[in-house]
Amino acid sequence: MMLPDPVAAPHEATVLLAEKFESIQGEGPWTGQRCVFVRFSRCNLTCGWCDEKSTWDWNRYHPAEVSSHVPVRELVAWVLERDVDLLVITGGEPMIQQPAMIALAAGVGSEVRVQVETNGTQAPQPELRELVDLWVVSPKLSNSGVDYGRRIVPSALKALRSTGRAAFKFVVADHGDFTEIDKLAADFGLDPATIWVMPEGESPAKVTAGVELLRGPAAARGWQVSTRLHILNDVR
Repeated sequence: MMLPDPVAAPHEATVLLAEKFESIQGEGPWTGQRCVFVRFSRCNLTCGWCDEKSTWDWNRYHPAEVSSHVPVRELVAWVLERDVDLLVITGGEPMIQQPAMIALAAGVGSEVRVQVETNGTQAPQPELRELVDLWVVSPKLSNSGVDYGRRIVPSALKALRSTGRAAFKFVVADHGDFTEIDKLAADFGLDPATIWVMPEGESPAKVTAGVELLRGPAAARGWQVSTRLHILNDVR
């Protein structure tokens, strides 16, 4: 039986969860830091290179087998038991379950930093905005195979940028993607210091080659380069 869609039937006390685990952050500004990941199920996009298709691709997965409703209080207790100071809320797209995000972020308290990984298509509610220490926003490029109007939502990107706590991380598949990132940066007034580029790839060899592709163009623009430690070291 298919689980209810959280967009149609949100519930503040529960989250539609894909998985949770303890690891290190493998991407972006806080790479290498010990953390816990809470992965929300469901996504509003369908990127062709997505490495978490179990959160949305029901042609390949059955939702009842790869997700479950979990009380937020149980997740809060689990996070606090791990004795870490960084919680990463990711997906899928967690921002389609904002009431659950608010309850989780508030529940772990100020001793735990909260990082949210989002595709940037949803603006944060005011209460959530104040609970998040770092937004890692990943607007999708045309290499995702998703139409521009679905993957780029100007009002949401501007709202996230205005928090002053957002990093913008782009997945780069080839050299032509830089032109597209240049335009998005100009259109939305992104500070080069907040822009991160990361290679697309699910193998150590591809990630290593991708970092080499990125280094020169990124340095010339004042951007940052993110590796993918979890792939290079085969950890999660």
